[in-house]
Amino acid sequence: MINEYEIEGLLFKQAEKPKHHLMTKIINVFHDYYRINVYTQIEEEGLLKRKIAQSYMTTFRNNELTIIPDPDKRSEDKKRKF
Repeated sequence: MINEYEIEGLLFKQAEKPKHHLMTKIINVFHDYYRINVYTQIEEEGLLKRKIAQSYMTTFRNNELTIIPDPDKRSEDKKRKF
């Protein structure tokens, strides 16, 4: 069984914790692959709004968390370089 607090700590060593952080949800997709959703909460027009501010596909092996790059973002980065 994984320790979600440990994984959350490892995530925020690699990625910046968003302002107005509400919670982090770690979902086992298969085997040692996890989807990590980071939620924020803000007040707008008198209403509390919650949303997923960041979402990561990761692997957790040998107590090491690896963020798998989003292929869409990698292609955008390549487009910007030219």
